[in-house]
Amino acid sequence: MLQPSHDSVDDLAPAADADHGLLVQRLFVRHQSVIQAYVLSIEPNLADAQDIVQETFLTVTRKADTFSAGTNFPAWACTVARYQTLSYQRRRARQAHLLDDDVLDLIATDQVIDGPHWEEEISVLKGCLSKLAPRARELIWARYHRQTMPEDIADEIGWTANAVRVALSRARTVLRTCLANRLPSGESA
Repeated sequence: MLQPSHDSVDDLAPAADADHGLLVQRLFVRHQSVIQAYVLSIEPNLADAQDIVQETFLTVTRKADTFSAGTNFPAWACTVARYQTLSYQRRRARQAHLLDDDVLDLIATDQVIDGPHWEEEISVLKGCLSKLAPRARELIWARYHRQTMPEDIADEIGWTANAVRVALSRARTVLRTCLANRLPSGESA
């Protein structure tokens, strides 16, 4: 558990008329090693932890007015860092699984993948993708090639996130049907 901070607010205050946000930023810099160590304890990947610490700094700066001077700054900042870490890990988990299970099952084979069969399946998939309507093909490309979440796609094209999800679901159904009809029997789910 973190120990109470012994910082004197007067030691860090640049001037009497200084902004509270600047005080919070200076406290963050002073305690950055503690905050980074805390983040590394729950996110062991150093590069990811550094990104989270940067995001935490931005969030702490935005929420500076919620910090009460004279209280335990490291504990407050580590609480913000914990939420940033959890949010980061949720986003990473969503992105790690890019294709729906039914699409993965459809293109997976029971045998070890070898060159000619795999090339044939890719060729069939490309043919099925070319049969999609242009907008559906754009949505599939954005979702699976660019790894863009439906909410972000919706913002880009001016749709609701639900409309994007429905359109993606319909496109996947068309792909599933096309693959099932075009792959030799026994190669599709």
